[in-house]
Amino acid sequence: MPGVPVVSAPKFAETDAQIQALRRHVAGQCVAIASSLNTIPAAMVTRELRERWLRELRQAARAMALVEERLARMPALEA
Repeated sequence: MPGVPVVSAPKFAETDAQIQALRRHVAGQCVAIASSLNTIPAAMVTRELRERWLRELRQAARAMALVEERLARMPALEA
């Protein structure tokens, strides 16, 4: 295709591996966090700690959403 930069197969493989690793790590961390939250008595979580955890989780979700949106905007070739 004219005007389309050539990207090497290793770059595609690297990107795919990065996405798969992120999925595995995020899923595993979500399970671990949920398990931890189930064992912490609610009375022990201060308002400040709860707000910080929520803020940090939202920041991580926003970062992933930005990457997702960037990929979604890319035109895809028909197979």
